[in-house]
Amino acid sequence: MGIGRLVMAAVVVLAVLGLSPGAATAATPDNGAIAAKYQSTGGASGPLGAAITPLRCGLVHGGCYRAYHGGSIHWSAGTGAHVTLGGIAGRWAVFQWERGFLGYPVSDENCTLVWAGCVQLFQGGSIYWTHSSGAHAVHGGIGRKWVQMGYERNPLGYPSSEEACSGVPHQCVQQFLGGSITWVSGGGVSVNPNARSVGVVVNKRRPNSPVNQTPPDLVGIGSQLMRWEAANQLTLFLRGASGAGVAVTTVSGFRSYSSQASLYNYYVSLYGQAVADTISARPGYSEHQTGLVMDIGNPDGACGLQACFAGTPAGQFAAANSWRYGFIIRYPNGYDSITGYTYEPWHLRYIGVRTATDMHYRGYRTLEQYFGLPAAPSY
Repeated sequence: MGIGRLVMAAVVVLAVLGLSPGAATAATPDNGAIAAKYQSTGGASGPLGAAITPLRCGLVHGGCYRAYHGGSIHWSAGTGAHVTLGGIAGRWAVFQWERGFLGYPVSDENCTLVWAGCVQLFQGGSIYWTHSSGAHAVHGGIGRKWVQMGYERNPLGYPSSEEACSGVPHQCVQQFLGGSITWVSGGGVSVNPNARSVGVVVNKRRPNSPVNQTPPDLVGIGSQLMRWEAANQLTLFLRGASGAGVAVTTVSGFRSYSSQASLYNYYVSLYGQAVADTISARPGYSEHQTGLVMDIGNPDGACGLQACFAGTPAGQFAAANSWRYGFIIRYPNGYDSITGYTYEPWHLRYIGVRTATDMHYRGYRTLEQYFGLPAAPSY
């Protein structure tokens, strides 16, 4: 058969298969994976549109790619073929595509996250995108801690910057919508939730910001006030306790700066400042000012605001189940050298269900330990 007839026969076969003469076939280095991926997205009528380059191979690790009006498809033997487009593709390009620390994509975009966010996984990390925060990568030690705490649903939320690294020892900091994470070479990772985050840490070394803050989203729960999210979860906690046959009452929630000052000064007048500092926070340093705390009790007042509360029905239910609703016993027994306060089994602090669950299963008892922050035994 002549050359002309062979070419003509090939064109006929491609037409029968619905492919163009320039389309990749099984004879290409990617074994047709990019062409197959393109067709699975809808081809020229899909989000990628028409091709603007031929198939190009010879990338790192023998990879291939093809560019389209709406994005690109990259392939490697170890990752398969995946689409990159939009803001995530733009951020990946900043990091030098597959040549950078992220390597090749190992998934397509997933845009089913909270707040209409998107994520794409790569060999060396992930890129997250939201309309408000843009596209940013998370990876390494900072990324592992962020993932451990619950991804974008943790108290920090989505990343809002890239890592900024400098100094000796090497230190990297990444900003998130709800705070920051710092990694230090040889020194581990620390988390610093901001003042509006449900993960905010207030202790004797970390005052409220501002010291006289009043959260704008306070709502009533019983006769007390809490921030909206915390109040909703406490309602579920109280309902769960009731379903288990345990009655729990709300005793003290949000306190203003002036209310905390009055309470602290009262304890000072009774016991002196040294003792008062172990049982009550100075104004400006109280978790109650965050609106994320509720002191609970038994309806009959048994062991109210006393260590023996731990042995009562309400105290036992709280110890066993508070984490399920996003709360922790903030001042556990035997940890006053870290928290600065004696045991308060009645003091429930809301930190979010994912974080509380992670703390529970990993055995962390204090926020200082969990977030990698310094102990705060004194002012």
